[in-house]
Amino acid sequence: MSEKRCRRLLPFLFSPVFLVLLLIGLCYFCFGCGKEVTPVEAPVKEITTPVEAEKEVSHEEEPRQVDPLTGRRVEKVIPLIAVMVDNLGASRPQTGLADAGVVYEIEAEGLITRFMALYAGDPPANVGPVRSARPYFLHLAREWDAYYAHVGGSVEALRDIRLWGIPDLDDVRGDRGFWIDKTRKRPHNTYLNLAKALEGKQPRGRFKDWSFTEPPEGSPDYREISFSYSRDNQVTYKFSEDKKQYLRYINGIPHIDRITGEQLAVTNIVLQYAPHRFTGDSLGHIDVNLIGEGKAEFFLAGKYVEGFWEKRSSTAPTRFYDAQGREIAFVKGNTWIQVLRPGTPVHKE
Repeated sequence: MSEKRCRRLLPFLFSPVFLVLLLIGLCYFCFGCGKEVTPVEAPVKEITTPVEAEKEVSHEEEPRQVDPLTGRRVEKVIPLIAVMVDNLGASRPQTGLADAGVVYEIEAEGLITRFMALYAGDPPANVGPVRSARPYFLHLAREWDAYYAHVGGSVEALRDIRLWGIPDLDDVRGDRGFWIDKTRKRPHNTYLNLAKALEGKQPRGRFKDWSFTEPPEGSPDYREISFSYSRDNQVTYKFSEDKKQYLRYINGIPHIDRITGEQLAVTNIVLQYAPHRFTGDSLGHIDVNLIGEGKAEFFLAGKYVEGFWEKRSSTAPTRFYDAQGREIAFVKGNTWIQVLRPGTPVHKE
Protein backbone atom coordinates (compact mmCIF):
# COMPACT_ATOMS: atom_id res chain seq x y z
CA MET A 1 0.00 0.00 0.00
CA SER A 2 1.39 3.43 -0.87
CA GLU A 3 2.13 5.97 1.76
CA LYS A 4 -0.40 8.34 0.21
CA ARG A 5 -3.26 5.73 0.48
CA CYS A 6 -2.37 4.97 4.11
CA ARG A 7 -2.68 8.59 4.99
CA ARG A 8 -6.17 8.65 3.47
CA LEU A 9 -7.33 5.68 5.59
CA LEU A 10 -6.07 7.04 8.90
CA PRO A 11 -9.06 9.35 9.47
CA PHE A 12 -11.53 6.48 8.83
CA LEU A 13 -9.70 4.07 11.16
CA PHE A 14 -10.05 6.47 14.05
CA SER A 15 -13.62 7.51 13.25
CA PRO A 16 -16.54 6.51 15.60
CA VAL A 17 -18.21 4.42 12.90
CA PHE A 18 -15.16 2.23 12.49
CA LEU A 19 -14.75 1.77 16.22
CA VAL A 20 -18.41 0.61 16.57
CA LEU A 21 -18.04 -1.90 13.74
CA LEU A 22 -14.83 -3.19 15.28
CA LEU A 23 -16.47 -3.66 18.66
CA ILE A 24 -19.37 -5.64 17.15
CA GLY A 25 -16.96 -7.90 15.32
CA LEU A 26 -14.97 -8.64 18.44
CA CYS A 27 -18.19 -9.56 20.38
CA TYR A 28 -19.27 -11.94 17.65
CA PHE A 29 -15.83 -13.54 17.56
CA CYS A 30 -15.64 -14.05 21.33
CA PHE A 31 -19.12 -15.33 22.03
CA GLY A 32 -20.57 -16.70 18.82
CA CYS A 33 -17.79 -18.25 16.91
CA GLY A 34 -17.77 -22.03 16.70
CA LYS A 35 -20.90 -22.51 18.86
CA GLU A 36 -24.04 -24.17 17.59
CA VAL A 37 -27.00 -22.05 18.37
CA THR A 38 -29.93 -24.11 19.59
CA PRO A 39 -33.19 -22.38 18.92
CA VAL A 40 -35.39 -22.10 21.99
CA GLU A 41 -38.95 -23.14 21.39
CA ALA A 42 -41.64 -21.07 22.93
CA PRO A 43 -43.67 -23.10 25.40
CA VAL A 44 -46.83 -24.47 23.89
CA LYS A 45 -49.92 -24.54 26.07
CA GLU A 46 -51.80 -27.80 26.04
CA ILE A 47 -55.40 -27.19 25.15
CA THR A 48 -57.55 -29.78 26.77
CA THR A 49 -61.08 -30.07 25.57
CA PRO A 50 -63.22 -30.65 28.64
CA VAL A 51 -64.99 -33.96 28.51
CA GLU A 52 -68.56 -33.68 29.73
CA ALA A 53 -68.95 -35.74 32.85
CA GLU A 54 -71.40 -38.56 32.54
CA LYS A 55 -74.68 -37.57 34.04
CA GLU A 56 -75.66 -39.66 36.99
CA VAL A 57 -78.89 -41.38 36.28
CA SER A 58 -81.12 -41.27 39.33
CA HIS A 59 -82.69 -44.59 40.02
CA GLU A 60 -84.93 -43.71 42.94
CA GLU A 61 -86.20 -46.84 44.53
CA GLU A 62 -89.82 -47.04 45.50
CA PRO A 63 -90.38 -47.15 49.23
CA ARG A 64 -90.28 -50.76 50.34
CA GLN A 65 -92.78 -50.51 53.17
CA VAL A 66 -96.52 -50.66 52.66
CA ASP A 67 -99.03 -48.79 54.78
CA PRO A 68 -101.37 -51.54 56.02
CA LEU A 69 -104.20 -49.01 56.30
CA THR A 70 -104.06 -47.82 52.69
CA GLY A 71 -102.12 -50.40 50.67
CA ARG A 72 -99.79 -47.65 49.46
CA ARG A 73 -96.00 -47.66 49.57
CA VAL A 74 -94.59 -45.39 52.26
CA GLU A 75 -91.22 -44.33 53.64
CA LYS A 76 -92.08 -44.98 57.27
CA VAL A 77 -94.50 -47.05 59.35
CA ILE A 78 -95.10 -46.19 63.01
CA PRO A 79 -96.86 -48.13 65.77
CA LEU A 80 -100.57 -47.90 65.02
CA ILE A 81 -102.23 -45.06 66.92
CA ALA A 82 -105.85 -43.91 67.06
CA VAL A 83 -106.46 -40.26 67.95
CA MET A 84 -109.77 -38.73 69.03
CA VAL A 85 -110.22 -35.54 66.99
CA ASP A 86 -112.65 -32.69 67.63
CA ASN A 87 -115.26 -31.73 65.02
CA LEU A 88 -117.06 -28.75 66.50
CA GLY A 89 -117.06 -25.67 64.29
CA ALA A 90 -114.45 -23.95 66.48
CA SER A 91 -112.05 -26.85 65.93
CA ARG A 92 -111.96 -26.50 62.15
CA PRO A 93 -109.82 -26.68 60.19
CA GLN A 94 -108.26 -29.66 61.93
CA THR A 95 -104.65 -30.78 61.68
CA GLY A 96 -103.61 -34.21 60.41
CA LEU A 97 -106.89 -35.66 59.12
CA ALA A 98 -105.59 -35.56 55.55
CA ASP A 99 -102.76 -37.94 56.51
CA ALA A 100 -104.85 -40.52 58.37
CA GLY A 101 -105.14 -43.95 56.76
CA VAL A 102 -108.59 -44.59 58.21
CA VAL A 103 -111.01 -42.10 59.80
CA TYR A 104 -114.25 -42.87 61.66
CA GLU A 105 -116.91 -40.20 62.16
CA ILE A 106 -119.53 -41.04 64.79
CA GLU A 107 -122.06 -39.03 66.77
CA ALA A 108 -121.31 -37.89 70.28
CA GLU A 109 -123.79 -36.22 72.62
CA GLY A 110 -125.86 -33.29 71.40
CA LEU A 111 -125.75 -34.37 67.74
CA ILE A 112 -122.13 -33.31 67.46
CA THR A 113 -119.67 -35.77 65.94
CA ARG A 114 -116.17 -36.83 66.75
CA PHE A 115 -113.46 -38.37 64.58
CA MET A 116 -111.17 -41.25 65.43
CA ALA A 117 -108.19 -41.05 63.07
CA LEU A 118 -105.79 -43.97 62.60
CA TYR A 119 -102.14 -43.46 61.64
CA ALA A 120 -99.51 -45.97 60.50
CA GLY A 121 -97.74 -44.97 57.25
CA ASP A 122 -95.95 -41.62 56.75
CA PRO A 123 -97.69 -39.90 59.68
CA PRO A 124 -98.02 -36.13 60.11
CA ALA A 125 -96.06 -34.32 62.81
CA ASN A 126 -99.13 -33.22 64.77
CA VAL A 127 -102.80 -34.14 65.07
CA GLY A 128 -105.67 -32.25 66.63
CA PRO A 129 -107.50 -30.74 68.29
CA VAL A 130 -107.65 -33.86 70.50
CA ARG A 131 -110.82 -34.52 72.49
CA SER A 132 -112.25 -36.98 74.99
CA ALA A 133 -112.92 -40.71 74.82
CA ARG A 134 -116.30 -42.39 74.31
CA PRO A 135 -117.06 -46.09 75.01
CA TYR A 136 -118.09 -47.18 71.51
CA PHE A 137 -114.89 -45.80 69.98
CA LEU A 138 -113.01 -48.18 72.27
CA HIS A 139 -114.47 -51.20 70.45
CA LEU A 140 -112.83 -49.86 67.30
CA ALA A 141 -109.51 -49.13 68.99
CA ARG A 142 -109.53 -52.68 70.38
CA GLU A 143 -110.16 -54.35 67.04
CA TRP A 144 -107.18 -52.49 65.60
CA ASP A 145 -105.07 -53.07 68.76
CA ALA A 146 -103.95 -49.45 68.51
CA TYR A 147 -102.58 -46.96 70.99
CA TYR A 148 -105.53 -44.73 71.89
CA ALA A 149 -104.91 -40.98 72.36
CA HIS A 150 -107.51 -38.77 74.06
CA VAL A 151 -108.05 -35.93 76.54
CA GLY A 152 -110.00 -37.45 79.42
CA GLY A 153 -113.35 -39.04 78.67
CA SER A 154 -116.71 -40.11 79.99
CA VAL A 155 -116.83 -42.12 83.21
CA GLU A 156 -117.77 -45.25 81.25
CA ALA A 157 -114.99 -44.77 78.71
CA LEU A 158 -112.28 -44.29 81.35
CA ARG A 159 -113.57 -47.33 83.23
CA ASP A 160 -113.46 -49.51 80.10
CA ILE A 161 -109.95 -48.32 79.22
CA ARG A 162 -108.74 -49.59 82.60
CA LEU A 163 -110.88 -52.74 82.53
CA TRP A 164 -109.81 -53.78 79.03
CA GLY A 165 -106.19 -52.72 79.41
CA ILE A 166 -106.28 -50.44 76.38
CA PRO A 167 -102.84 -48.84 75.83
CA ASP A 168 -104.00 -45.24 76.01
CA LEU A 169 -102.30 -41.84 75.97
CA ASP A 170 -104.23 -39.32 78.07
CA ASP A 171 -103.39 -35.62 78.31
CA VAL A 172 -105.28 -35.38 81.61
CA ARG A 173 -102.90 -37.94 83.08
CA GLY A 174 -99.92 -35.95 81.84
CA ASP A 175 -98.75 -38.36 79.15
CA ARG A 176 -96.10 -36.93 76.85
CA GLY A 177 -96.66 -35.63 73.34
CA PHE A 178 -99.62 -33.35 74.08
CA TRP A 179 -99.22 -29.60 73.71
CA ILE A 180 -101.37 -26.47 73.80
CA ASP A 181 -101.88 -24.19 70.81
CA LYS A 182 -102.23 -20.74 72.39
CA THR A 183 -103.83 -19.31 69.25
CA ARG A 184 -106.96 -21.39 69.85
CA LYS A 185 -109.52 -21.29 72.63
CA ARG A 186 -110.11 -24.11 75.09
CA PRO A 187 -111.17 -26.88 74.72
CA HIS A 188 -110.18 -26.83 71.04
CA ASN A 189 -106.47 -26.20 71.60
CA THR A 190 -104.88 -29.52 72.61
CA TYR A 191 -102.71 -31.21 69.98
CA LEU A 192 -100.61 -34.36 69.87
CA ASN A 193 -97.09 -34.65 68.51
CA LEU A 194 -96.98 -38.24 67.25
CA ALA A 195 -93.20 -38.67 67.38
CA LYS A 196 -93.00 -37.59 71.03
CA ALA A 197 -96.09 -39.57 72.00
CA LEU A 198 -94.74 -42.80 70.49
CA GLU A 199 -91.09 -42.38 71.49
CA GLY A 200 -89.88 -45.67 72.94
CA LYS A 201 -93.24 -47.38 72.35
CA GLN A 202 -93.41 -50.96 71.14
CA PRO A 203 -94.94 -51.71 67.71
CA ARG A 204 -98.70 -52.18 67.77
CA GLY A 205 -101.46 -52.92 65.31
CA ARG A 206 -103.70 -55.80 64.38
CA PHE A 207 -104.29 -55.03 60.77
CA LYS A 208 -107.21 -56.50 58.89
CA ASP A 209 -106.39 -58.53 55.84
CA TRP A 210 -108.02 -55.97 53.59
CA SER A 211 -107.32 -56.46 49.91
CA PHE A 212 -106.51 -53.38 47.86
CA THR A 213 -107.04 -52.74 44.16
CA GLU A 214 -106.30 -50.05 41.60
CA PRO A 215 -108.90 -47.33 40.86
CA PRO A 216 -111.70 -48.45 38.52
CA GLU A 217 -111.80 -47.19 34.94
CA GLY A 218 -114.58 -45.06 33.50
CA SER A 219 -117.03 -42.57 34.91
CA PRO A 220 -118.12 -42.72 38.56
CA ASP A 221 -121.44 -44.28 39.48
CA TYR A 222 -122.20 -41.20 41.57
CA ARG A 223 -120.52 -37.82 41.41
CA GLU A 224 -121.96 -36.46 44.64
CA ILE A 225 -122.99 -37.97 47.99
CA SER A 226 -124.53 -36.00 50.84
CA PHE A 227 -126.07 -36.70 54.26
CA SER A 228 -126.51 -34.90 57.58
CA TYR A 229 -125.63 -35.60 61.19
CA SER A 230 -127.34 -32.34 62.19
CA ARG A 231 -128.15 -28.90 60.80
CA ASP A 232 -124.64 -27.83 61.76
CA ASN A 233 -122.91 -30.85 60.26
CA GLN A 234 -124.05 -31.53 56.71
CA VAL A 235 -121.51 -33.65 54.87
CA THR A 236 -121.01 -33.68 51.10
CA TYR A 237 -118.51 -35.56 48.97
CA LYS A 238 -117.92 -34.58 45.33
CA PHE A 239 -115.97 -36.86 43.03
CA SER A 240 -112.83 -35.49 41.37
CA GLU A 241 -112.02 -37.11 38.03
CA ASP A 242 -108.41 -35.93 38.25
CA LYS A 243 -107.73 -37.27 41.73
CA LYS A 244 -110.02 -40.30 41.53
CA GLN A 245 -111.08 -39.25 45.02
CA TYR A 246 -114.02 -37.59 46.74
CA LEU A 247 -113.51 -34.00 47.91
CA ARG A 248 -115.06 -33.36 51.33
CA TYR A 249 -117.35 -30.47 52.29
CA ILE A 250 -119.01 -29.50 55.57
CA ASN A 251 -122.09 -27.28 55.31
CA GLY A 252 -121.21 -26.55 51.70
CA ILE A 253 -117.71 -25.32 52.58
CA PRO A 254 -114.57 -27.23 51.57
CA HIS A 255 -113.22 -29.19 54.53
CA ILE A 256 -109.53 -28.31 54.54
CA ASP A 257 -106.37 -29.26 56.40
CA ARG A 258 -105.06 -26.53 58.67
CA ILE A 259 -101.39 -27.05 57.79
CA THR A 260 -101.54 -27.50 54.02
CA GLY A 261 -104.72 -25.54 53.31
CA GLU A 262 -105.73 -28.29 50.89
CA GLN A 263 -109.19 -29.80 50.75
CA LEU A 264 -109.56 -33.25 52.29
CA ALA A 265 -109.75 -35.94 49.62
CA VAL A 266 -111.00 -39.47 50.30
CA THR A 267 -110.50 -42.58 48.17
CA ASN A 268 -112.99 -44.92 49.88
CA ILE A 269 -116.16 -43.93 51.71
CA VAL A 270 -118.11 -46.40 53.84
CA LEU A 271 -121.58 -45.60 55.14
CA GLN A 272 -122.02 -47.94 58.10
CA TYR A 273 -125.52 -47.95 59.58
CA ALA A 274 -125.61 -48.83 63.29
CA PRO A 275 -128.22 -48.50 66.07
CA HIS A 276 -127.92 -45.40 68.29
CA ARG A 277 -129.58 -44.91 71.70
CA PHE A 278 -129.47 -42.42 74.55
CA THR A 279 -127.90 -43.74 77.76
CA GLY A 280 -130.27 -41.71 79.93
CA ASP A 281 -127.59 -39.84 81.87
CA SER A 282 -127.79 -36.13 82.60
CA LEU A 283 -125.11 -35.30 80.03
CA GLY A 284 -127.05 -36.68 77.08
CA HIS A 285 -124.48 -39.33 76.25
CA ILE A 286 -125.38 -41.89 73.61
CA ASP A 287 -124.32 -45.44 72.85
CA VAL A 288 -123.68 -46.72 69.35
CA ASN A 289 -123.89 -50.47 68.84
CA LEU A 290 -120.95 -51.44 66.65
CA ILE A 291 -121.09 -55.14 67.55
CA GLY A 292 -123.38 -57.23 65.36
CA GLU A 293 -124.21 -56.49 61.75
CA GLY A 294 -126.03 -53.98 59.60
CA LYS A 295 -126.40 -52.30 56.25
CA ALA A 296 -123.45 -50.64 54.54
CA GLU A 297 -122.83 -48.69 51.35
CA PHE A 298 -119.45 -48.32 49.68
CA PHE A 299 -118.10 -45.64 47.35
CA LEU A 300 -114.77 -46.91 46.07
CA ALA A 301 -112.98 -44.27 43.98
CA GLY A 302 -116.10 -43.89 41.85
CA LYS A 303 -117.58 -47.37 42.08
CA TYR A 304 -120.73 -47.88 44.16
CA VAL A 305 -121.45 -51.14 46.01
CA GLU A 306 -124.28 -52.08 48.36
CA GLY A 307 -123.61 -54.54 51.15
CA PHE A 308 -123.35 -55.03 54.90
CA TRP A 309 -120.94 -54.98 57.84
CA GLU A 310 -120.30 -57.55 60.56
CA LYS A 311 -118.42 -57.47 63.89
CA ARG A 312 -118.71 -60.52 66.13
CA SER A 313 -117.15 -59.18 69.35
CA SER A 314 -115.45 -56.16 70.87
CA THR A 315 -112.01 -57.29 69.73
CA ALA A 316 -113.09 -58.90 66.43
CA PRO A 317 -112.43 -56.97 63.22
CA THR A 318 -115.31 -55.30 61.42
CA ARG A 319 -115.78 -57.05 58.08
CA PHE A 320 -117.35 -55.41 55.06
CA TYR A 321 -119.18 -57.43 52.39
CA ASP A 322 -121.10 -56.80 49.20
CA ALA A 323 -124.69 -58.02 48.77
CA GLN A 324 -123.45 -61.43 47.58
CA GLY A 325 -121.34 -61.93 50.71
CA ARG A 326 -117.96 -61.27 49.07
CA GLU A 327 -115.53 -59.24 51.13
CA ILE A 328 -115.03 -55.70 49.86
CA ALA A 329 -111.75 -54.90 48.10
CA PHE A 330 -110.82 -51.30 48.82
CA VAL A 331 -109.01 -49.08 46.34
CA LYS A 332 -105.48 -48.15 47.42
CA GLY A 333 -105.80 -45.01 49.47
CA ASN A 334 -107.45 -43.62 52.58
CA THR A 335 -110.85 -44.73 53.88
CA TRP A 336 -113.45 -42.71 55.80
CA ILE A 337 -116.11 -44.68 57.66
CA GLN A 338 -119.23 -42.63 58.29
CA VAL A 339 -121.29 -44.30 61.03
CA LEU A 340 -124.94 -43.27 60.59
CA ARG A 341 -128.27 -43.93 62.24
CA PRO A 342 -130.36 -46.47 60.29
CA GLY A 343 -132.72 -44.66 57.95
CA THR A 344 -130.52 -41.57 57.58
CA PRO A 345 -131.39 -40.01 54.20
CA VAL A 346 -128.46 -40.14 51.78
CA HIS A 347 -128.59 -38.16 48.56
CA LYS A 348 -126.66 -39.66 45.64
CA GLU A 349 -126.39 -38.21 42.15
